[in-house]
Amino acid sequence: MNFFARAKAKHIKLGSRGENFAVKLYRKRNAVILCRNWRNSTAHDGSGELDIVLLDGETLVFAEVKTRRKLDNYLPGANLSDKQKKLIRRGAKTFCRMKHISKAVNKRFDLVEVIYDGKRLQDIALHENYMPFSDPEFLTAD
Repeated sequence: MNFFARAKAKHIKLGSRGENFAVKLYRKRNAVILCRNWRNSTAHDGSGELDIVLLDGETLVFAEVKTRRKLDNYLPGANLSDKQKKLIRRGAKTFCRMKHISKAVNKRFDLVEVIYDGKRLQDIALHENYMPFSDPEFLTAD
């Protein structure tokens, strides 16, 4: 295995650990996890990937998880680019269309920031409604 493959494998493993912590956080809040790492397997149009889709009460939540090994000059969420946000919105739109989710269902986007040093959870922060989920914005074509 070369250096780049090892680096990528570590990155994926770190992200997976962060998602595990996020799932535990939501379960403590009595949320129901519907799926993790959802992708539209039939699309080749970059319709986005959703880290965690869950029900928080009667609200359908699309949670993006960002994980870092240490807290330094910026938080994990600072790595979330406008392009990624667009892909998350597109993924949510596709998910709702494919699962026949009514427009009347409350929806929101959450961001979960995780600091995990490789041995233990250092910090976790949940940001509800980190980006808008208004129907006019959400339903427009990308």
